[in-house]
Amino acid sequence: MRAEWRMLVFAGVFLVAYATPILFPHIPYDWKLTCWLAQLGCWLLFLAEYVTRFVRAGDKKAFAKDNVLDLLVILLPLMMPLRMLQRRLGFQRKVLTFTATTTVVLGLAASLAVLRAERDAPGANILTFGDATWWAVTTMTTTGYGDTYPVTPDGRLIGSALMLGGVALLGVVTATLASWFGRRFDTGDDTEKLLREALKEIGELKEMLRTRG
Repeated sequence: MRAEWRMLVFAGVFLVAYATPILFPHIPYDWKLTCWLAQLGCWLLFLAEYVTRFVRAGDKKAFAKDNVLDLLVILLPLMMPLRMLQRRLGFQRKVLTFTATTTVVLGLAASLAVLRAERDAPGANILTFGDATWWAVTTMTTTGYGDTYPVTPDGRLIGSALMLGGVALLGVVTATLASWFGRRFDTGDDTEKLLREALKEIGELKEMLRTRG
């Protein structure tokens, strides 16, 4: 448990180190270098933790299959909080919390990434973190007002990934709600069936008492 919280702290450090040069582009070079080294150090820790667990696993294939999210964390360290949720919550609550957290983390990561790609590009209209956040929200919700949009290849690639992620998250929410309503409906049927059986038994008991009387 302590190891997981320690990794979560490293994920926070990575986020701060990643965001600082983007939000404050005019900080001294030494600070930028420090942030880059902090990102690299955190990423190496994530990688070492995954490799260590992989080596210790008896069934390597099963480990890789059951820890896809952990591998995703290696590629996208900002997703570390999602791994914590995956291991600590029940299924239905896990899905809803996982979806909400993914929305926030994915939106924040995309905002920072697109701002980094777009800010200095000719003809760019995503120039501040506020612009990037607004763009991320409208993109994830597939609203697409068109007032802010990426003009660089990297920015458009980030936008494409964010749109796909938004559609996928919407699908998860829809499926979870449908499953929840389905279970409630099934429970209602079971309750109605039990009520009918109880009424039937009461009727039979009344008939029995009337006969004996």
